[in-house]
Amino acid sequence: MSHKHLMLTAILTIGMILVGCGSQAKSNKTAKSGSQTSSSQQVKTPEKSVSDQATMKPYKVPRSEKSSHNYQKSGLLSFPGQFAYDQAGTKLTLSQNKRLNQQTASQGISYQVTDVKRFNNNAKTKRAMQMAQQAFNIGQIPNPYQTLQIKFTVKNTSDHPVKIDGIQRVTLNGSRPIASNGISDPSAGQVLNKNSAKTFSGMILIGPSNFKVNQINVKFSGSFNDSGQLVSKSPAALIIKL
Repeated sequence: MSHKHLMLTAILTIGMILVGCGSQAKSNKTAKSGSQTSSSQQVKTPEKSVSDQATMKPYKVPRSEKSSHNYQKSGLLSFPGQFAYDQAGTKLTLSQNKRLNQQTASQGISYQVTDVKRFNNNAKTKRAMQMAQQAFNIGQIPNPYQTLQIKFTVKNTSDHPVKIDGIQRVTLNGSRPIASNGISDPSAGQVLNKNSAKTFSGMILIGPSNFKVNQINVKFSGSFNDSGQLVSKSPAALIIKL
């Protein structure tokens, strides 16, 4: 099913490149919690925004920004305060980088969250804002806005290949759920061979940059066979303190 998931636009792809996640961000998944069949079905994909990204002129970063010691033209955003610009003109500033080693598992499948990064995103151009809306398939996004990147490794410990839906549900501060189109997860629909592991990074649209997040609850999917039948149930949700 992975061919149904399209690479995210410049606004998020630069975030993935700069933090070195090692995988391409793709369009929003539609997994539903508690389903007994794989839910990585057809979704809307921001095809026009990807086309725009290929032909647009790169945003010209102001000279005053380039002279800042926190400006990163390329490479990793590793320390809070470091920032970069994407091609469309979104300024991405790393506000938190939290290393983790939290795991959850059910029979045959396990997830390990190793890193959570928080970004403040400020769209400096109309095109940058439009591409953010297309990337998350949301008509209205506050500007500036806040995103979280969750890096995780999935292991298939069974003796047969399985498919996964990755991040099923995210709740902020114990009570505020994130809509499915606010989650961009490249692991949705991926196949894991027997006794193998893969690493992914999902992006979560939090909302306004001044919204305070001190905890996220992340629920991952179980695993499924080729027919979409449940093989392993969803493991318990992870509670991550920020």
